[in-house]
Amino acid sequence: MTVRGNIESVRGSLSDTELQVASYVLNHQGDVVNMNVHKLAKESNTSAATVSRFARHIGFLNYSGLKVQLSADLTTNSNDPNLYEEIHKDEDLYSIKEKLLHNAQESIKETVDLVKKETINELVSHLRNSKQIILFGVGASFLVAENIAQKWTRLGHLCVANDDLNQVLPLIVNGDKNDSILWLISNSGESPEVILAAEHAKNSGMEVVTLTKLGSNSLSKMADISVQTSQPMESSIRIAATQSLHAQFMLVDIVYYSYVSRYFDVSKDRISESRKAVNEYKKSMRDGF
Repeated sequence: MTVRGNIESVRGSLSDTELQVASYVLNHQGDVVNMNVHKLAKESNTSAATVSRFARHIGFLNYSGLKVQLSADLTTNSNDPNLYEEIHKDEDLYSIKEKLLHNAQESIKETVDLVKKETINELVSHLRNSKQIILFGVGASFLVAENIAQKWTRLGHLCVANDDLNQVLPLIVNGDKNDSILWLISNSGESPEVILAAEHAKNSGMEVVTLTKLGSNSLSKMADISVQTSQPMESSIRIAATQSLHAQFMLVDIVYYSYVSRYFDVSKDRISESRKAVNEYKKSMRDGF
């Protein structure tokens, strides 16, 4: 992940002095790669201890590691803030294409970098042992919920995806707690309806899986298993949830193909049976039953 991505991922948990360092680093990247820890501390009006703590806080072993990554970032255009802007009135088509391509690539790459083998393996095991997967997301997150439901339904699981809390709550409180999983999707991790669903699940003893962006948020703190995507570099006036959806779909694909790979034979059979049923249905529609 880029230095900018690391910073944005944990911005909400940085101290005021660490934010001073972050601001200076982002605004003077070319200079910082040639600074030692004491020079950066002076320029950012902080201390060497704060700079070292900041480097660790954003995911590096030390300040040297931060500089190595920053140097690598500067060899690409990944830190050009203009590429993270939304489109403008009468913007050139080439500029629109470049922004969308760059942002999609960055979101996907940074999400892939975040994936932890242990977490994915644990999630795959729990999904395998569940008979019912309840999926809930609001707005754009519901698209991800539907995507998950379509994938695991083909693998033989009973999946219910919904964006209406009124319909999800009865499933939670009446579901079999030993055979059901509640998978909640919220990019921010702060959607009130999704948090309320998690609270009911925890109170009823149902296992909770969450999919949010990286960082500390209310929803991930309530999860039995938490998977997270990169922090989307989206402008303050967001036209669409483009980057977050790219990242979420990628992470779901990683979980799905990990599942299929581990349980290959049974997955292959169930996917084949699902495809056969759909093909027979399509044929009957063409032939008029």
